[in-house]
Amino acid sequence: MSHHRASLGRVTSAALLLAVTLAGCLGKGGTTTRYYLVDPVAYSAPESAAAPAAVEIMNLHIPQYLERFQIATRTGDNGIIYAEYHQWGESLRKNLLRSMARNLSALLGTTDVSTPLNRSLAAPDWRITIHIDQFEQDVDGLVRLKARWQVLDARIPKAVPTTHALELESATALGKGDFGPMVAAMSELYGQLAEAVAASIQAGAAPEAGP
Repeated sequence: MSHHRASLGRVTSAALLLAVTLAGCLGKGGTTTRYYLVDPVAYSAPESAAAPAAVEIMNLHIPQYLERFQIATRTGDNGIIYAEYHQWGESLRKNLLRSMARNLSALLGTTDVSTPLNRSLAAPDWRITIHIDQFEQDVDGLVRLKARWQVLDARIPKAVPTTHALELESATALGKGDFGPMVAAMSELYGQLAEAVAASIQAGAAPEAGP
């Protein structure tokens, strides 16, 4: 009798495990998880004849709510929702660091743009720190990017960094759940941010006008 009960217990446990597994599979509905990246923008080569600068992105900060792999969007009740089946292909911070480095490399005509992911042995001419304050689709369907950054001329001892800020939004509102167009809009806005960062470096590098 005891042997029969032990066997029955094992069968019951196995059946329960199978039921839980099937429920999990059926609950997913066969949905495929899709992955996305904020890609660099394709720029034409700069026409400047100035010597290429060495740039170091010291750090790039993003809000903690964007540190998850699930893509975040805003809701109308001051809330954030995360898409279960639409995720970043890697850490968003690492993705943004890599894309910013490639964008600045193309905009400034230099191959020497280092990040915390890939430090250069060369002494930098410029040091940059970037703070992303918002970067997602808002409740009205527009994608918004709010950022601040500091630029330091590393060639000048005790130089004071210049501080800049920028707020951008997509040209059109996108439907909720249109993650492909949403990430494409994010890439475009991030490219505009890179243009502004590059312009602040070029403005600092420009010779001062004479009297």
